[in-house]
Amino acid sequence: MSKYATLVDFFVAAIEHGSYRAGDALPSLRRLCETHGVGMNTAKRAYYELERQGYVEALPRAGFRVAPGGAAPASANLAALLPWGSPFINPALFDGRALAQAFVRVQRRYPELLARHELLGLDALRRQLARRSHAEGMALDWDQLVITCGGMEALALAVQVVTHALAAPCLAVTTPAFPGLLGVLAQHGIATLALPVGLDGALDLAPLAQGLAEGRVHGIAVMANFQHPTGQCLSDAARDALWQLAERHDVPLIEDDAYRQLAFAAPAPAPFKARDTAGRVLYCATFSKSLAPGYRVGWIAPGRYLDAVCRLKVSTTLASPLPNQMAIAELLADGGDPPGLRRLCQQLADRAAALRQALAERLPPTVRLSTPQGGYFLWLEQDAGPDSQTLLAEAQAHGLHFAPGALFHPDGAGRHDLRLNLSYAEPDRQLAALDWLAAALTRR
Repeated sequence: MSKYATLVDFFVAAIEHGSYRAGDALPSLRRLCETHGVGMNTAKRAYYELERQGYVEALPRAGFRVAPGGAAPASANLAALLPWGSPFINPALFDGRALAQAFVRVQRRYPELLARHELLGLDALRRQLARRSHAEGMALDWDQLVITCGGMEALALAVQVVTHALAAPCLAVTTPAFPGLLGVLAQHGIATLALPVGLDGALDLAPLAQGLAEGRVHGIAVMANFQHPTGQCLSDAARDALWQLAERHDVPLIEDDAYRQLAFAAPAPAPFKARDTAGRVLYCATFSKSLAPGYRVGWIAPGRYLDAVCRLKVSTTLASPLPNQMAIAELLADGGDPPGLRRLCQQLADRAAALRQALAERLPPTVRLSTPQGGYFLWLEQDAGPDSQTLLAEAQAHGLHFAPGALFHPDGAGRHDLRLNLSYAEPDRQLAALDWLAAALTRR
C-alpha cells in the first residue's frame, strides 16, 4: 500500500472511531510530514483525498478539520445511541452532584491530600465498610480490609495470592463469568474448571467434587449474587452445596460481590463471606458499579490471606488515591444509603422488566432470557442459532451493539449467547433495533 493510501486509511479509522470528532483540527501538513515520515506532496494528496471523501474540510489559511458530517458513518452514530454491549452502567442514570460536592469539601478541608497516601486505605472508609458489613451478616473488622483501585484490582490480588505458590494452579469458575476475571486468570497462566450456572441458579458440582478430591483444583471463584452477565443469583441449594465442598477440602473461595448495591429488592442475599469463620473467603467489592465508576474505589476482605494481599498491594500499586476515598467516606458518613442509590436501583429494575418483556414478545421459547435480580445486564442463550461473534459485525451495521457470549467462557462455550446492557434500554424508543435483533437471533 502506498504511503498516501496508508495515511488516508489511518485518518478514516481515527475519525470513524471517534479519536477525531467533527470540528477537530487535523495536524498541520508540516507536522504530518514529521510524524509520519512522508513528503509534503504525499501529505497534501492524503488530505485532498479525505476532503473528496467528505471526511475533512479545508479552511482558508487554517489547515484542515474534520467535516461536520465526516465524524462517523450513520451506523456508528446509531451504535453510539444503542451501546447495549457496553460493560459500564449508563452515566445518564447517575446523579453525581452529592459526590462531587463531597469531593470539593474534602479537598478544601484537607489540602495536604495530594501529598499523602495510606497503604491499606483510608481508615475512616475502612471503618464505615466494616460497620456496613454487620448489616449483611459479615461482621468484618475494619483493620482486615484493604482498599483497592476498583474491584478489578481486588480480584487480581485475590487470584494471585491464592495461586502464586502452585506449580500448575487451577481455579473452578462459575460460568458465564466476568470477562475481567477470565482475563486475569489467562494472564497468569491459571487453568480453569468451568462450573456452568443454569438460569434457575442451579450448579452441577460433580466435576468440582472430583477435581477437589483429586487435588487438581486449588480454589473457587464465584459471583453468587447478581452475576455478570445474567443478573441472577445462585440458588440456596447451590450455595449450600458449593460451600460444603469448599469447607470439606479447605480451599480458598474468591467471592466477587461487585453488584451487591444494585439489588432490585432489598435485602440482597447474604454473601459467602457471611458463612466464613476460617478466613478462606477473599471477599471483593467495589463502588464502581453503583456510586462512582470513575473513582475506581474497591476493597477486599481477604481473611487468612491478609498479609499476602498487603505485601502484593504495596509492591504493585502501593496505595489507592486518598481524595476519592475521602469523598466517598464523606458521602457515607451518616450510615445510610448513598444519595440516589434507591432511585438508581428502581430505574434498573424498570428497564430490566421492560427490555425482558419486549424481547420475550419477539423471541421464540428456544431463546432463553435471564431474569435479572440486580445489576444492569440481561443474558440471552440458546442451544443453536447464529454465532454471536459473527453476528456482532452485522448488528453494528444496523446501529446496535452487544457482547458476544464466548467472552464469558474460558473454554469457547456460549457461541450462540449474548449479553445486553439493560441500563441503556428504552424499548419504546428502540423498536427497530429490537425487531432486528429478534429476527437475527432466530435465523437458521
